[in-house]
Amino acid sequence: MKKRILQILAILGINLWVGFLATVAFMLFIYKGDPILAAVPAVLVLPGILLQPWFVLFFLMPMGPFLAPFLTTCVSAPIYVLLDRSGKLDRLKLFYARLNKRKTAIITGSAVLCLITVGFARYVDFPALHQGIPKTIQYSLKEMDFKYDNSRYYCIYEFLDSEWIWQAKISEEELNRLADKLRMSEIPSEEIGDQYKNMPPYWWRPVISDQVQVLATDNFSMENRGPDGWHFLATWNPEDEILHMWIKDNF
Repeated sequence: MKKRILQILAILGINLWVGFLATVAFMLFIYKGDPILAAVPAVLVLPGILLQPWFVLFFLMPMGPFLAPFLTTCVSAPIYVLLDRSGKLDRLKLFYARLNKRKTAIITGSAVLCLITVGFARYVDFPALHQGIPKTIQYSLKEMDFKYDNSRYYCIYEFLDSEWIWQAKISEEELNRLADKLRMSEIPSEEIGDQYKNMPPYWWRPVISDQVQVLATDNFSMENRGPDGWHFLATWNPEDEILHMWIKDNF
């Protein structure tokens, strides 16, 4: 009896881990819109899901991310106990017993390290996947025939509200047109917080100096979401004509 209880607890522990990583993958896909980044935790839990395909059904139910590990265990535990009693798991046990533990650990560790590397690369947007104008303001700039070069953007999060950063090379004339269109006005550079300077992408390196123009909409919040509507904070360096913009689109 004690052995069976330990087996059930082991299955539950595995399913809690599977549920956690599956939730992380789902949240990354929904809030970041990066399928490659979302695939990293998904790949880690794939073996657990393949051995318990009913997990997917429970996960998609209301409150699924919280209930799926427990409901899956309620189904899996009796099934695997019956299979174990009937001897149908003997071949699988023998296979695992014959595995070279050291070689398996090295292969598993290498695979996990590769996945972590891929996840970190996507977190810093290497390579940059999104070029052009952030979709949250594409419609607003469509009518003005906005001219730019070397543009790339990054989604910090996206759901009802969204937050983006954008980098592009534009002329001073285009900067003035953009400022008028988005109703931005100059503010002191001292108002820029560290949050603006330390965004995740490897290419986000805004220069803050006396020559740099700093523009923002009214009520732009450095610390939190801010009021409903669009909010912009931008810096433009006249030396290289590079624009950096932080965009908050609040529902």
